[in-house]
Amino acid sequence: MFGTKGMASVLFTKLMDIRKVHRVGRSSLSVTLPYKWARRNALQAGDEIHVQEIDDNTLVISSNDIGSGSGDLRTFEVGSDTSPDHLRRLLIGTYVTGANHVRISAKKGELRPAQLEALNGCVSRLTGFLVIEQTDDLFVIQNFMDPSASLFSDHLNQLLSITQRMIRLSPQILSDEGGQFSQKMITLGDQSDRLYYLTVRFLLLSLSDRALLLDMGFDSTQEVVGGRLIAKGLEEICDRMEYLADLALQNDDTDWSFKKKQLKRAESQIERICELLGASVEGYFSGAVDLPEAALDELYSVQRESDVMIPKTGDTPGNITAIQAVAFSSISEAGRLTRMISEVAMNNSLRRMRSNGENGK
Repeated sequence: MFGTKGMASVLFTKLMDIRKVHRVGRSSLSVTLPYKWARRNALQAGDEIHVQEIDDNTLVISSNDIGSGSGDLRTFEVGSDTSPDHLRRLLIGTYVTGANHVRISAKKGELRPAQLEALNGCVSRLTGFLVIEQTDDLFVIQNFMDPSASLFSDHLNQLLSITQRMIRLSPQILSDEGGQFSQKMITLGDQSDRLYYLTVRFLLLSLSDRALLLDMGFDSTQEVVGGRLIAKGLEEICDRMEYLADLALQNDDTDWSFKKKQLKRAESQIERICELLGASVEGYFSGAVDLPEAALDELYSVQRESDVMIPKTGDTPGNITAIQAVAFSSISEAGRLTRMISEVAMNNSLRRMRSNGENGK
């Protein structure tokens, strides 16, 4: 499917394939193509494929001519006054809406160094995107990831795993040695962003392609919409945890570490939320109504307990109050979003039951 030294994030090792190089004749080397990929692209012996060298460590193999501009092409002309932030949003938007080929050129003159830096940095966070051409006035990107190569459940479970890790890290950020854990939280936040962008891209593509929808493991567009809501809920939890880590780093020189009793209460709430979050997502995939229903019942009490833990203004001085309030409100918000995910999972399970009942008539 693709090969790259930089692109192969540890998040997506399941999509990677290691193959041995074989000698053919006296001087040639060969590598066999994955059977499923060759079958999906209807390749037979004697067919031509396209091979492009991206850099010293990367060869990209495609059944289409990746340099021809065929496929879903988006073209943009940008001015020298276009901000790097605007370019990042533009590129992320084209990615999640399914673009496979993006050409960004300068209206006049050259792309500014800050613009090129922003584009390259953004591409590194968009799984499957690689820069295939870059000059002073042109930036060309191609997608090399096939959405039908994996199930949606693979990506959503990876996002769930990262979300649970970030929630469980939050008490450690509130400890005496929170700095190192804050940096780890921010790194996990970057990984969650990559997964979220990839997940939304595949979901939107499946809505316009019935065959892809089935290949990814969905049974209806309603289930796709439910998956989108769950992914958004997980991403919002990650954002809250990442904000907490940023705030802790900004106040690293202040002695605001929490008491052990406070941390113990927070850890207890967090563990319950993580367990209920996992049960809710499992219920979405399995169609079992009892899992999200039981999670909903318990989450109401969990959130009430979390709300009580939030310090009131005046309890502690200055910025310490702000950090404590953000910390415990983040836990409360994680509980609220988990409840929303449980509701989506239960609605999906009820829809499946109704659909199965109608089909059985």
